[in-house]
Amino acid sequence: MTNTPQQDAKYKILQQASNGWHLIEDRAQNLTKGQCDRMLKEYIRKGENPNDLRAVSQEDPRFPTKPKSEGWLPTNF
Repeated sequence: MTNTPQQDAKYKILQQASNGWHLIEDRAQNLTKGQCDRMLKEYIRKGENPNDLRAVSQEDPRFPTKPKSEGWLPTNF
């Protein structure tokens, strides 16, 4: 059995803010369709406005996601 493009599709969840659409949190990316649906329901249940949420393809060029940075790690402690 081969995977169709629909089965391999990955999604991310964006939230609308005053300065546009942004990834709602780091864990809300590279999701399967089922994971994405469950997370959207979870955000709405926790009080997020459904009109401010959007699920899009992980590869959607309109909403690029920067790679997660490890940040600054102190080395002198």
